[in-house]
Amino acid sequence: MDDKTLAGQIVELSGGSGNFDSLTNCMTRVRIKYKDNSKVELEKIKELKGVLGIIEEDSTQIVVGPGHSNKVREEMEKIINSSSIENKVTEPEESKEKKKGFLKMISNIFVPILPGIIASGIIQGVNNMITNSAAQRAAELGIKGTDALTAQQVVLDSWHILQLSTLLSILGAATFSFLAIYTGIMAAREFKTDMILGGVLGAVSISGSLLGDLGLSNGQGGLFGVIFGVYLLSVIQKLLRKVVPNILDVVVTPTLTLLITSAIFLLTVMPLAGILSDWIINGILALLEFSGILGGFVLAALFPSLIATGLHHSLSAIHAELLNTLGVDPVFPVQIMSNAGMVGAGLAIYFLTKNKKTKEIAKGAIPTSFLAVGEPTMYGVVLPSGFGFITGSIGAGIGGIMIRLFDVNSTAFGSAGMSAIPLIANGDYLQYLISYVIGCCAAFVLTYVVGKAKRYS
Repeated sequence: MDDKTLAGQIVELSGGSGNFDSLTNCMTRVRIKYKDNSKVELEKIKELKGVLGIIEEDSTQIVVGPGHSNKVREEMEKIINSSSIENKVTEPEESKEKKKGFLKMISNIFVPILPGIIASGIIQGVNNMITNSAAQRAAELGIKGTDALTAQQVVLDSWHILQLSTLLSILGAATFSFLAIYTGIMAAREFKTDMILGGVLGAVSISGSLLGDLGLSNGQGGLFGVIFGVYLLSVIQKLLRKVVPNILDVVVTPTLTLLITSAIFLLTVMPLAGILSDWIINGILALLEFSGILGGFVLAALFPSLIATGLHHSLSAIHAELLNTLGVDPVFPVQIMSNAGMVGAGLAIYFLTKNKKTKEIAKGAIPTSFLAVGEPTMYGVVLPSGFGFITGSIGAGIGGIMIRLFDVNSTAFGSAGMSAIPLIANGDYLQYLISYVIGCCAAFVLTYVVGKAKRYS
């Protein structure tokens, strides 16, 4: 079924175009808030070809898989064709929900930044492969650098890819160098305040040597500090708008907001957030060091449950802070072993089941999950089986053990499966692949054995 047809059927089974309160999408799901849930035929929507699963939380989340979620949402918008809905589609934060949990807030801030993190991370990873090969070649041949070029650059120039490598280096650093600014912008959107001022406050936190005069280091307080600073900015801006005359608002309010917030931010928020950030990072590193392979098992085995409940994006802040502070992320490679577990379990269920629809879903979902995103296999194949989710999670845990044994880190986060290979730090690609294969095979064997014992079909 094509995306347009699927969108039309979802709208029809949702009680018609007038029953939509808001409509958004993430990488794999179409997220809907209905005016009247009693009009929605969820069971019939679940049966639609192309729908891999449905999650009901604060919104109804229809899982259609990567590449389809955005297209299906766009086709649904065309069908709905309502200006009142359109406003809510483009500004999802304007929903009627007045109170959002902390995890939801963190997710709303970091999920929109993920495409940039993934893209820059992959580009950076590819460039690292190129430059590492050039450095190795220079060492083997005893090539020396010149006044203008390093030995590595001399080799790259001889391969006629020096300019390409420079371009990749720029693109790879573009997201991570200014992550505080992007975080400030998205935090401002979440707190419903001026997004540009939020970005400016993020820029203040990475002003380099200028911060030294205040006894601060570049980026001190990390992204958590930026988020709290922008929240403070939103409060101050609202207070000022109550007292500043309308005729002066456009000039006085943003100026005073930035001055007052920046003063508090530099003198109190950054130092205190710096302490908090250090505690979090050091705590995570100590936990990984203390728990060793057991920690790898527990984290990887629990992560499928976080995905199933929609809480996985709340870890984005932790990943971003680890990258911001350490330059690498020791947690993400463990976490994405959940992908290996779901692929292994899904493959076992494909061979076990006699259900034609399950087999059809598995044929499309498993390759997608192997390459990038685990959710299609999880929702469409593994979760409906029940036991497969447990055995797949155990397999993921075994993959997590291997990741900790090999001490694999990543230079970015957001992608999984084979598309995560360029994100792996220090050239540990083989170690990542070995861990993935072991986790996948463990999940397959466990799921197949349990399935046979249960006579699953």
